[in-house]
Amino acid sequence: MHLKIKSPEKLLFDGDVYGIKATAKDGEVVCLNQHADYLTVLEKCDLVILDEKIKPVETFTLDREYILFIENNMAAVFS
Repeated sequence: MHLKIKSPEKLLFDGDVYGIKATAKDGEVVCLNQHADYLTVLEKCDLVILDEKIKPVETFTLDREYILFIENNMAAVFS
């Protein structure tokens, strides 16, 4: 899926990923390639980009609540 992570100050990431893992208001969330459309609020947490073996590739620390929005295999994380 294509992922964009945007803070109020700048674009943190823009690229293709296999999946992501983060903490939402209702618990841990793992969204992989071809995930169904989805919307949730992410807590302050580490957002982890995952490879095809579900292993961490890169980590971004979210210092406030963010919105995670997935539609048509495109994901946006923004605050």
